[in-house]
Amino acid sequence: MINALPYLILIIFYGGLAIIHHQLKGDEKQTYVNVISIGVYIIFFGFRGFIFYDWTSYYPEFSSLPDFGTLFTLNLLKWSWEPGFTILGVLCKSLFDDYQFFIFICCLINTYLLVKFFKRYVNNLPLALMIFLAMRGITLSTDLMRNSISLFIILNALQYIIEKKPLPYFLLCGVAVMFHSSALTFFPLYFLLNRKYNRWILLSIFIAANIIYIAHIPILESILSLFIGRLADSTQLWIKAYLEMDSSAVSFISIGYLERLLTGILLFCYFNKLCEMRKHNYIFVNSLFLCLCTFLFLSEFRTISVRCSTLFCFAYWIVWIDLIKCFYYRNNKILFIAFIGIYCIMRTYGDCNSALASYYNVLFQNQTYNERLLNFRQHFNDKD
Repeated sequence: MINALPYLILIIFYGGLAIIHHQLKGDEKQTYVNVISIGVYIIFFGFRGFIFYDWTSYYPEFSSLPDFGTLFTLNLLKWSWEPGFTILGVLCKSLFDDYQFFIFICCLINTYLLVKFFKRYVNNLPLALMIFLAMRGITLSTDLMRNSISLFIILNALQYIIEKKPLPYFLLCGVAVMFHSSALTFFPLYFLLNRKYNRWILLSIFIAANIIYIAHIPILESILSLFIGRLADSTQLWIKAYLEMDSSAVSFISIGYLERLLTGILLFCYFNKLCEMRKHNYIFVNSLFLCLCTFLFLSEFRTISVRCSTLFCFAYWIVWIDLIKCFYYRNNKILFIAFIGIYCIMRTYGDCNSALASYYNVLFQNQTYNERLLNFRQHFNDKD
């Protein structure tokens, strides 16, 4: 409980601000609440220390970065990070050679891109931030530094699908790829996301995904077995190591699964209403469908299912807020809001309860890399 407490306080804080934001009348007062929300996010994540997992690889890589004079004399294939993120790291190191400064700059970039996205699609920023943090946002704000910048760039490219402007969309996708190669996924989605599909076909796919999850049918392993023998030996070893990293023996009915089932049911019950809520809302409805189904279809390998579904987790941040407006009866709205609040708290507790999540802020406490690395090695194999 103690490790998750700072994150739980943050979630509850944003929930309280969301209520205040809803009750306030006037743009000026709501803007004040938004500024507080943004400021707290920057302080909490921009000045975080060595928490969670990925800093163990990011910190040594940042420390070994060259200066601009030697960076471009190196073979591009020798860069451990994608070009855009590598150049950003070198730029930060040239300005101020400190990893915490690099974290702060990445946080500022994320904050700008995320708030710009939210301002376009939601009218209650604190509520959006609460849902964002609970639904993969804490991980995006701490571990997935390259992925987060890449994804947030993509989020600001979605408007060009709506406006049918392929050139700026593909250009932004290209920039996103410079920070993480997973952004390649969104190139073909320009032609697929902004379409209204038959909901009965989508429902059938969703039911099939649930059957595969519950019955633990190894669909990914079966597909890969068809062509893995044709790949190079090194590629085969990489794929096998990745798949064996955390393959699960059984699937089980968890609170997370029940949430996905409920979200899926609500998605199809209010499918037409959600699609009509704003111009071309199909993008978020289809993205939520992809988020749910990729997780369920690929559930035999948790890391793969989580990372693939994370690409579309942004749909939660929008559709959950839209669903509140879909309920006709006030009591149903209150019940769904209560569900969101309780589930965000439970999800945050589950994600942040490990010793590796132990939070500290460099403005108030100093812990060295070696101190945290020792703690990391002691608790890496702990079971939450």
